[in-house]
Amino acid sequence: MDLSKLLRKPPAEDYQQVDTFWFPEEWEDYEYSDENDDTSLLIGQHIILEAGQVSLNYYCTECEDLRTFNSDKGQGLRGIIVNKQVISIDCILQCNCGSVVHTWYLVEAEEDIRYQSPKVRILHFREKLTERVKLQSEKYGEFSEWLEKANRAHRDGLGSGAIIYLRKVYESITYSIANANNIPLYRGNGSRRSFSDILKVVDEQHSIIPVSFSANRYKLFSQLSEIIHGDGSEEDALEYFGALYTLVTSVLDNVTQKEELKSAAQKFNWSTNNVSTN
Repeated sequence: MDLSKLLRKPPAEDYQQVDTFWFPEEWEDYEYSDENDDTSLLIGQHIILEAGQVSLNYYCTECEDLRTFNSDKGQGLRGIIVNKQVISIDCILQCNCGSVVHTWYLVEAEEDIRYQSPKVRILHFREKLTERVKLQSEKYGEFSEWLEKANRAHRDGLGSGAIIYLRKVYESITYSIANANNIPLYRGNGSRRSFSDILKVVDEQHSIIPVSFSANRYKLFSQLSEIIHGDGSEEDALEYFGALYTLVTSVLDNVTQKEELKSAAQKFNWSTNNVSTN
């Protein structure tokens, strides 16, 4: 596959084989071999990579929709050689309307980037968004910012940080519905009720958890909590982020469809910034 297809994926530990992408123009007839190790010629060298077109999805505020941002296929990808195994790649992605995203990759080869069909992996990925570009739309109202931060943390390889934001969303929407419908957060003796108790009552009365996983309504919160409190590794957090993100946003979608989120926002005096993550 083209290197560009790998660049559409998040960083991973495993190496994947890609088509040859390193073709120095000044060495048209050059063939690399272990006996002819020209490492000194590579360091800091700028090179145009024949690696296809990078495409990533972002929410374009100008288009007010999720759009595919593409690199200029005709110009190729621009790389800087770090050493014979690592290359830095800068890439400008553009929406049809002209909105742009600047992305940067650090790609490592298992052996040597100059090999035919090398095995490579993405070590690091960074992106710089403009005011016209977001990772997602504002469809989730006050929770959109936290979901945006969760996505950013995940893309930066911060698994636990990403999960913290997902847990905040899950807690906050539950407390929001509870407050909007006068479901008590404290017991008669003044002690605070556990989140699982509040979630159970909220879901029984207002069905905020989609039927597909309502039987495990608290298991989701437990999984989020385990990762946050160190019972899960960073690798686990990154691996399960996608599934947990889908589950959390499906709760928001379910609430939105029932028009309860709007009602909660009008009645809700609870400060989401004060929601505990302990």
